[in-house]
Amino acid sequence: MVESDVISVVFCFSCLIYASWLDIKSRSVTNWLWLLMIVVAIPFASYNLFIYRIPFLFSLLFSLTFTFALSYLFFRLQLFGGADAKSLICISLLIPTHPDFHFFSLHFPIPLSLSLSLSLNAGFIPFPFAISTLLNATIVTLIVSLALFFYNLPNLCLRHKGLRKNLGYMFIGYLLRIDELTGVKHTRLVHSYAEKEGGDIEKKFLFGGVGIDEEEIEKLKSYAAAGKLDEEVWVTPDLPFMLFITAGFVISILYVNFLFVFI
Repeated sequence: MVESDVISVVFCFSCLIYASWLDIKSRSVTNWLWLLMIVVAIPFASYNLFIYRIPFLFSLLFSLTFTFALSYLFFRLQLFGGADAKSLICISLLIPTHPDFHFFSLHFPIPLSLSLSLSLNAGFIPFPFAISTLLNATIVTLIVSLALFFYNLPNLCLRHKGLRKNLGYMFIGYLLRIDELTGVKHTRLVHSYAEKEGGDIEKKFLFGGVGIDEEEIEKLKSYAAAGKLDEEVWVTPDLPFMLFITAGFVISILYVNFLFVFI
């Protein structure tokens, strides 16, 4: 089990690194990568099923079912993309249970808390490995949100911008001048802007943001020139969630779950 754990972890991590690189480069990940992960997972699952029999089969089915259901739900709710859902499903097949192994002189996972030590000794961890990866990825995104908040806080305070009015946006984006939008990459508008009858500008928050192109920039410039819109708009970084999944994977290998660190 030790050898198969190490090999599956290294292979899965390599695939996630490649997927993250593709996601950053082109915002899409080829389906051939997920097919490769499934093909490689089959002999690993067969080997572990032969060695550990029914207990492993239950763990595998639980991992696949739980991960597929949650990933599909998140995908339908547009909380992440299809590639993110596929990566988690592939992880659930390759590594259905939390790996427990020695690598050189180090033992993984590292028991940083009493609750984790007790869980490891009892051989019981409540979440499948892929779900722990997703939970850790979500926590990392929250850390990024906090970083954005503290980045925005002094800026808005010094310029006397309304903190209460902009509080929610401070966690997901930052202010950028309209004339600086040209050439900006991997960034989206937080709001959509449209002119209503009577000349007023209707500003709507859109989950997922609005793409920035030359037409949109020229429209915003015309609104600002007419005094109908501020010179700055809220934008949000379009960070690929695959990066956070990869980070969550590493954290799961090292510590199982961030929640265990604080319990």
